[in-house]
Order: sequence, then structure tokens, then C-alpha cells
Amino acid sequence: MKILKEGKSAGGVDMQIEEWNENYSFMPYGSTIAFYPESKATHKGPFAPKAGESYRFSFDFPDNAAAEAAFTALENGSKDFVDYLEYWSGKLEYRDCI
Repeated sequence: MKILKEGKSAGGVDMQIEEWNENYSFMPYGSTIAFYPESKATHKGPFAPKAGESYRFSFDFPDNAAAEAAFTALENGSKDFVDYLEYWSGKLEYRDCI
């Protein structure tokens, strides 16, 4: 995995575009955005999100162009993370955390 771009959302959340294709050929180049907000909810389990703690979430877009466009929209505040839930790549029950 390679980090292609790092930044912050308009709300101050760290985020990055990741390149997983070199490790997993089925994944499109540079199509993942990972972000690290404070979780808004707590879930059971030692590795599950806990309210108020930073947690890694990610979206898998169809291609790098879509990931870049979303990254820009998140940076400038024209979109928020909840606007991209259709690209959610984590456990569905964790959606209430963002």
C-alpha cells in the first residue's frame, strides 16, 4: 500500500488517498480514501470503534478520478463523509460512527 495524497477535510479530519492495486490487482489504482475521525458511537469488541476515539474508516471508489474528486470536495467542505456512504468499505454496523 502506498499513500498518494494526504490532507484534512474541511472539518479537520485527517484523510488520505491510498493505492492498493500493487498489492491487490483487483482494486483500481488510487481508489481508496481512508479517514480518521473521532467515532460518534461505541461498538463492542476490542478493535471496534469507541465514541470520542480516532478510528480508521475508508471508502472504495470505482477509480482514482472519483477518489480525487471526493477528496477535493471533502477538503473544501462542499461534501461531508456521510455523502459517500455508498462507497463504504467497512462493517455496515459502524456507519453510525461517522
